[in-house]
Amino acid sequence: MIAQALLYILAIVVLLVAFVYFKLVRRQKQLYDAFRVQGIKGEPFVPLVGQILELSKQRDNDTSVVYFQELAKKHGDVFLFGFGPLTRLMCNDPDLLADVLSRTNSVNYEKPLDFKLVFETLMGSHSLLVAEGNEHERARRMINPAFHHVNLKSMISIITDQTAKAIASLTTNKEHESKPVDLQIEFNALTLSIIVSSAFGADFETNTNAKEIFCGILAELLDAIEYRSMRMINQIPFLSKLPFWRKNLIDSGVRTIGAYVDQIIADRRQGRSASLCCGADLLDLLLSAVDDDGQTLTDQEIKEQSLTFVLAGSETTATLMVWILYVLMTHEDVQQACREEVDRILPNGIQPTDEHLSQLMVCEAVINETLRLYPAAPFFVRQAVHDHVIGTERQLHIQTGSTIVINTNVLHRRDDLWPRPNQFDYTRWMRDPKTGLKPKLSHPYAYLPFAAGPRNCIGQNFALLEAKLILAMLVQRCTFQMTSGQKIAPDVKITMRAKYGLWAKVSQRQI
Repeated sequence: MIAQALLYILAIVVLLVAFVYFKLVRRQKQLYDAFRVQGIKGEPFVPLVGQILELSKQRDNDTSVVYFQELAKKHGDVFLFGFGPLTRLMCNDPDLLADVLSRTNSVNYEKPLDFKLVFETLMGSHSLLVAEGNEHERARRMINPAFHHVNLKSMISIITDQTAKAIASLTTNKEHESKPVDLQIEFNALTLSIIVSSAFGADFETNTNAKEIFCGILAELLDAIEYRSMRMINQIPFLSKLPFWRKNLIDSGVRTIGAYVDQIIADRRQGRSASLCCGADLLDLLLSAVDDDGQTLTDQEIKEQSLTFVLAGSETTATLMVWILYVLMTHEDVQQACREEVDRILPNGIQPTDEHLSQLMVCEAVINETLRLYPAAPFFVRQAVHDHVIGTERQLHIQTGSTIVINTNVLHRRDDLWPRPNQFDYTRWMRDPKTGLKPKLSHPYAYLPFAAGPRNCIGQNFALLEAKLILAMLVQRCTFQMTSGQKIAPDVKITMRAKYGLWAKVSQRQI
């Protein structure tokens, strides 16, 4: 009996090892070798763990962002890296990226499975972030009009009103004047209030339920996803489904947020709620959207697209605003240039409107330069679903199943693409005052803060509009004093945050 039991155990172990080898090792090693044969350098292939242990060490030392910059110096603009068991081709060559990201070649690439496993849990399989093929094209065509300038214009009042409330809270609270605040927390709350108000017509000031759900539960969900991703749980399908590693917390949070959004959609359909905008809000536009066959979005599709806007839009813009304020507090000349422009265009503290936006060229340039040096979402990925050859002078065969990772933080600091790449110089983005045109980039794919091609960020115009309005109002009405001695360390989770926050005293500016 003992011998038979040992044979059973041995058989199970052999099957388990075979499963792991064929599922998680063999194919990844084949991809690694196929790139090495083509002359691609990289970190050594280490089965199952890749370079994840070294990356974890670098994160603990607050050097993970620098780590990837050093790898690019070591191996070049295209190199191999192991995210746990998965082989990744890190590509920061704009000529090659042009082929990967162009609309012509989009049929050859999708979002990889591990990316979908992470975000399907939060946003569902129909959301623009994870949908593919015809479903993505249909949804994109239906939703695009919501982000047209005419519709965004109606949301300006929400952005300025919510920003004014946030500034008043910061500058009239005596405790805030005497004690520093973490601007990451403050901007997260502000951008959430803006996007939820713009999407659902829910005012955080009066709707405590919305505030609790989106500020409290959302923060817990994002922390749980980051925890699972860094332990490679989300990268392995069968592990991602097991009820461990904060899975129950994620499931519970998703149910709570989903039920709340379901109720919001039902209330709007039945006339129990209305837009807070001077025109249609995002929910109105989603409810009225039709495809080429005259079909509307289902309630489930509306919920998933709405959650995508809320989750992706609030986190990225909040992080961008943190880095903008960091720049202003560490570059007095930049802050002064913004102030002079705002005081000229918005005298006597008047609130900005659509008519003022095109005149805020310094603010726009500061935003663009901040996105260059501190891209809010520095990594995006594409997985080949067909064999594909990219490049002209330097050709590279991409096998089906290969995953390409674009690190914009490295791309935006290449010294052959950007003069003085590590220096903050907003003047490189200043429009020609006569034509209104921006300076020409050294390469069309040298600057990708919102990705590119048919899968670029659909909400980028909203994000840039929001950031410009917030920035103008902040420099107009506030002074910021950065807390001395704090450590500012960029750290990539879902976005590239300041790892320890950004602490500053905020006070009312005397106009």
